Amino acid sequence: MELVFLLICGGVAVIASLLVIFARSTLHSALWMVLSFFMIAVVYVLLQAQFLAMLQVIVYAGAIMMFIIYAIMMLNLRQESRQKTGARISKIIGVGSLIVLFLELMLVSLGNNLTPIPGPVSEKLVATYGRMAVISNFLFSDYLLPFEVVSILLTAGVVGAVVLAKRER
Repeated sequence: MELVFLLICGGVAVIASLLVIFARSTLHSALWMVLSFFMIAVVYVLLQAQFLAMLQVIVYAGAIMMFIIYAIMMLNLRQESRQKTGARISKIIGVGSLIVLFLELMLVSLGNNLTPIPGPVSEKLVATYGRMAVISNFLFSDYLLPFEVVSILLTAGVVGAVVLAKRER
């Protein structure tokens, strides 16, 4: 039963991701992306990765999508007159990239000698301190600089969107 639910949620995530590409409205595309992020979070829960599911919902479906929708509304993106050739070429490139990615994933999944790369988190650490404590320790000690750089980049993106929106008026 869990496998069926996993396949259904994965399928909905793939369909929502395709609708992100093929949606005519920018806002609709962003909303399909939110659905895709939520379905990926459900897949994480089914794979017993509750911390990743929580981060997926809070960071991607919450904060990042709020910034994207805020930027869309600040820039006041309307339906411009579309150039048929540019839109058609970009869709062909997107579908071609999707097919190449699918073939690569199938090639990797059919490999017999896949071994996991050992990381800093071991089962002994998780059993001793708990999964949340170990992940948060690595996030806020070893990976503090990338964490802060991402927050600065997100802030710069919002400031850039506001500057672009103010310049047109």
